[in-house]
Amino acid sequence: MVTLKFILGIVFMLVSVVMVIVILMQRTKEDGLSGAITGQSSESFYSRTGGGLSKDKFLLQLTIVLGVCFAVVAIILSFLMGMGT
Repeated sequence: MVTLKFILGIVFMLVSVVMVIVILMQRTKEDGLSGAITGQSSESFYSRTGGGLSKDKFLLQLTIVLGVCFAVVAIILSFLMGMGT
């Protein structure tokens, strides 16, 4: 049981570091809150292209997968720590 906690702890730290790196690699939205208030936007619903898997889409999907892995490993670790082994 101690080995499992150790391995999951290592996986938890790796997922955390990779998720931070992936989030920092994503492009920022330049409009931000001011664009939402004034209604000005550089990108509209009709101007988006839907073909292919761009870098932004890939990073978004990778962030979602890493977030789910982060949550699952955190729940498993908390359950194992609560067993008091």
